[in-house]
Amino acid sequence: MDDARWNIPSHGPYPRRDGNEVTAWIDGVPFYQRLAAAFRAATTRIWVIISFVEPHFCFPDGTPWWQLLNEANARGVDVRVLFWRNPEFFKTQHVFLGDWRDRERLKKWGVKWAARWDSSGGDRHHCHHQKAYVVDGLTAEPIAFVGGMVLSHATLAEPGHHRGLEKHDAFWELRGPVAADAEHNFVQRWNDAAQVPEAPPWPNAQTAGDLPYPNRLPASCGDATVQLCRTIKPGAYRQNVPAVGAEVFATSDGESTILEHYRGAFAAATKTIYIENQHPGQRELLLLLARALRRGVRVVMVVPGIPMAAIYKAAAEVDALGENWAQHRYGPTFQALAALGAFTNFTLVALCRSDKAGDGWTHREIYTHAKLCIVDGCWATLGSANFVDLSLDADHSELNASVWGEATAYPLLRTLMGEHTDTDCGGLSDCEALELMATRSRESRASVAEGGPVVGGCYALEPSRYGLGEPLTAQSC
Repeated sequence: MDDARWNIPSHGPYPRRDGNEVTAWIDGVPFYQRLAAAFRAATTRIWVIISFVEPHFCFPDGTPWWQLLNEANARGVDVRVLFWRNPEFFKTQHVFLGDWRDRERLKKWGVKWAARWDSSGGDRHHCHHQKAYVVDGLTAEPIAFVGGMVLSHATLAEPGHHRGLEKHDAFWELRGPVAADAEHNFVQRWNDAAQVPEAPPWPNAQTAGDLPYPNRLPASCGDATVQLCRTIKPGAYRQNVPAVGAEVFATSDGESTILEHYRGAFAAATKTIYIENQHPGQRELLLLLARALRRGVRVVMVVPGIPMAAIYKAAAEVDALGENWAQHRYGPTFQALAALGAFTNFTLVALCRSDKAGDGWTHREIYTHAKLCIVDGCWATLGSANFVDLSLDADHSELNASVWGEATAYPLLRTLMGEHTDTDCGGLSDCEALELMATRSRESRASVAEGGPVVGGCYALEPSRYGLGEPLTAQSC
């Protein structure tokens, strides 16, 4: 795009790369079918970054995740998995900590591929939250996958969510020059992982040795411009080897380029901002959304109707403070979200499906886990970063890929709008698509309030009450 508005300034290790091919995978069944196919076709390398994983997760065809990696390793593929380790995190049920229990699992599974554990040290709130895969890295035609899905059976949903599991998510597939930056991210984190004696390299230090950094760019293979952006905590990594063709960046000082991309994109918006995220906002960005709304930009934000427990807890604490809400860390954030409700061009939306039950209806809330944003139908970002301070303000380790170009952003927007409204959105502009979803979600809210079904697959939420009480559909869930 030639428009100077979209020259989003960012201060990170990875430049904008032209000449890429980008595919968006929506929901878990299609994505994990594609990832399994890529693993089975790999000839040289499979590199994996895992945050959360169910030990018994299986791909849609029933193959356990570790078995698919075993099969690749057995045919000579260099398989490496970088796990996150934080035994003090508030929830470790699906954190593969590398302790004696997990190492017994690896022995039982006959795992011979390499693994390292990247520790959060003494920071009990920190999460290495990136989710990424590189297939056939350091070759002429690598493939990178960047997104937000975890290896969990709850992610194995079909697009549309008409039956079965109820979690909505997304992933990018990237080919071309930008894949070298995904390689660089993996190598930097692998080589500089904060290893601890309680979780030594698997199966040994030699097999799980250091890697060389990429020193070439894959050939151009498409028309998309892509830039990897990250959140990295200061002091997490010491190696500052530059990406191919880029200047040295002091990763040791921390990085918040995902936040910089959001800032620039929201400031550039003239028509539409569409957001899907499991968190309802980071205060600075909510204030930027308010500015965009004042300019006449239409904004639709999709969040879980039943949010995670931490959001309920924070909302209740803020509400209990009354006029003293500013004393709470997230008081200003909830206030900023509530203020958006005063704009007629803002809609807060939850995903849901209704099923006939005798003379009435039951409702299935669809949990939005995706972390994506599309602006003006010509710029999009998707990755692991939640719309919250911990994911954006140089704390957690996060990885997104931002894409410039209507050829990628518009089809993604129309696909999502069609899935969430049960409407063919192929001929709609971005303004028409968001208006459709806003209208449909409000019709749905009225329908459910009167005892009817959810219209399409979404309903409108009240921003000032988010996280307080139960969602509109709870009485019949």
